[in-house]
Amino acid sequence: MRRLRFARALVMVSATLLSACKGDITGPPSQPPPPGEPPQPVVPEELPLRRLSAVQLQNTVRDVLTRTLGAPEAQVVLQDGTVASQLQSYPRDLRVSIPGESHGGFFRMDQGMQQGHIDTVYSLGLRVGELLGSNTSRRGLLLGPCATDASTANDETCLVDFISRFGRLALRRSLDADDVAFYREAVSEPPVSPLAVQKVVALMLTAPEFLYFVEHGQPDAEGTLTRLTAHELAARLSYHFWQTLPDELLTEAADSGALLTDAGYRQQVERLMGDARAHQALGEFFSQWFRLDDLEEFDTRVGDPIFDAFRGDFTPTRDTRERINGEVADLVTWLVSRDGTLQDVLTDRHAFARSDELAALYGVPRWDGASQPPTFSEPQRSGLLTRIAFLATGSANTRPIIKGYRIRNALLCGSIPPPPADAMMTRVELSPELTTREVVERLTETQGSCPSCHRTRLNPLGFVTENFDALGRFRSTQRLFDTTGQLVGERPVRTDTVPTVVPGDTRSVSSAAEVTQLILDSGQFEECFARQYFRYTFARPESDASDGAVLEALSTAARSRQSLRAVLASVALRPEFQRKDFR
Repeated sequence: MRRLRFARALVMVSATLLSACKGDITGPPSQPPPPGEPPQPVVPEELPLRRLSAVQLQNTVRDVLTRTLGAPEAQVVLQDGTVASQLQSYPRDLRVSIPGESHGGFFRMDQGMQQGHIDTVYSLGLRVGELLGSNTSRRGLLLGPCATDASTANDETCLVDFISRFGRLALRRSLDADDVAFYREAVSEPPVSPLAVQKVVALMLTAPEFLYFVEHGQPDAEGTLTRLTAHELAARLSYHFWQTLPDELLTEAADSGALLTDAGYRQQVERLMGDARAHQALGEFFSQWFRLDDLEEFDTRVGDPIFDAFRGDFTPTRDTRERINGEVADLVTWLVSRDGTLQDVLTDRHAFARSDELAALYGVPRWDGASQPPTFSEPQRSGLLTRIAFLATGSANTRPIIKGYRIRNALLCGSIPPPPADAMMTRVELSPELTTREVVERLTETQGSCPSCHRTRLNPLGFVTENFDALGRFRSTQRLFDTTGQLVGERPVRTDTVPTVVPGDTRSVSSAAEVTQLILDSGQFEECFARQYFRYTFARPESDASDGAVLEALSTAARSRQSLRAVLASVALRPEFQRKDFR
C-alpha cells in the first residue's frame, strides 16, 4: 500500500514538473458558489504538490539531524562545507504577488520548480548520508549500541528499527511494514555497515515525501473532498506555525489519533501558536505583508555626498537594515504574548530597539529583549506608520510616493493602476530649494493624467509622515543639500493632507496618528489582513466567491478585537485548513 503511495508521489512529482513548464500549475478555476458560509466547507483549489520553501528545508534538515544526533553533533554536520554550500544553493524563493499586482506577495506562494531544487536536495542527501554513515560515533548515535557492539545477531533488527525511526522524522509520518521493506530492500550491504546507513539516509532525504507535502487524505473517504490524515494534519500545522517538521508531542498526537478529535486538535493548535518556535513564521508573515524586505541596505550609501551630509553622526552598518526590520517582528511577538490585537500592531507605542544605533534613532533606551520595552518619547511617533521600518528608505530622500503606495496597496489592499503612457512627458524645472513634498507635487500633480491617482490615492498618505526624515528621525524642517552635499537651505515641512482612506472621505489630517485612526475606522485594514493571511496560509490568491467564508471569518475575528494570537490561530481551526480537494 505504501509502495503504491510512494510510486504515486513520484508520478505527482513528474506531473508537477511538466505543468510547471507550461506556466500554469492549477488550471482554470471552477465556477464558485455564492459567497458566505457554505453548507459544505469549501476547500481552496490547491496545487497538486507544495514543496518545502528554502527556509523550511533548512529548518527541516537541522531538526532531523538535531533529533537524531543531538545538537552538538548536528552542528558539526551542518557546518560541513558541502552541506552548508548545498543548503545555501537551494534556489531562493521569490515573492509571488497575486495576478494583476506587481508588488507584494509571499515567498510561500512561489511553487516554481527548477532543476536546482532537485539537484540540491539530491546532492545534500548524498552528502549527509555520507557524513552520518562513515562516522562510527554518528552511526552509534543514529542506530544505538547495536551498531557498534560485537554481536551481529541483532544487526538486522538494528537497521530495521533505524529505518522506522529516521523515516518517522524525514517523511513526517509513521512507516508501516511495506515502507520499511522498501527501504530495507535498497540495502544490499551488511545491515549496520557505513554504506548501509548512508544509503538509507540518502534515500529518505531525497524522497518526494521529504521535499514535498505529499497528502492523500483519509483512506476511507468518499468523493474528492476529504479530511487529511493525522500525520498530514500534523505536518500542515507544524510547517504553518513553526516552518519545520512536527515535534514529538505533535507526532504522538497524530500517532494516537488524538489530533483527529476536536479537543485534541485545538489543544495542539494552541500549543503551537503559543510556542516560541512560532516567532519565525509570525515575523515572516508580517514582514512580507508590510514589504519590509523592500528596504534598501544603508551601508552601501556611505560615501555618497548627499547621504553623508544628511546622516550626520549616524553611521549605518551591514546589520542596520536587519535590525530595523527585526523591530517589527519583535513588536508582533510581544503583542501575541500579551494578548494584543491586530489593531495594536498599528497603534502600539513601545520601542523594541535591541541595538544602540536603533535606540539612538528613536531617542529611547536600548531594549534588552526581555524586560518591559520603553515607550516612544516623541508624541508624534504614534505607531506602525512612524516606526523606522516604515519611514526609512536607505537614502536621503523620504520617497513619499512609495510610502503612500505601500499604505494604500499593502495595508489597505487598494489597487493602483500602472502609470499612464504620458507620465513624466513634460520637463519640469525644479529648484534645489524645494522640499521633497514640493518636488513630488510638481512632478505628479500638475501634468498629464498623473494627478488622478497621485493627488488623491498616493501622495497624501506619504506626505503625512514628512515630519520624519529618511532615517526615521523626527524633524520639523527639512535640510536641503546640493549634489556635493553642501547645505543650501532649510524649510519647514508640511504634513497637512486629505488622505481619502475610503472613497468620498474628504476629512483632512496632519499627523500619522490621525491617518491611523481613519484606517482603523474604515475596517479596510482588517479586511486586508484577512486577504493577506489567507494568501500566506494557503499559498495562493483568494477568490471572493469560493473563499468568502474564510475571509469573512478572519476579518470578523480581527474586527471584534480578539487577541492577535487567537486570530492568527483561527485559520487552522477552519475546516478548509484540515481538508483537501482531490479534484
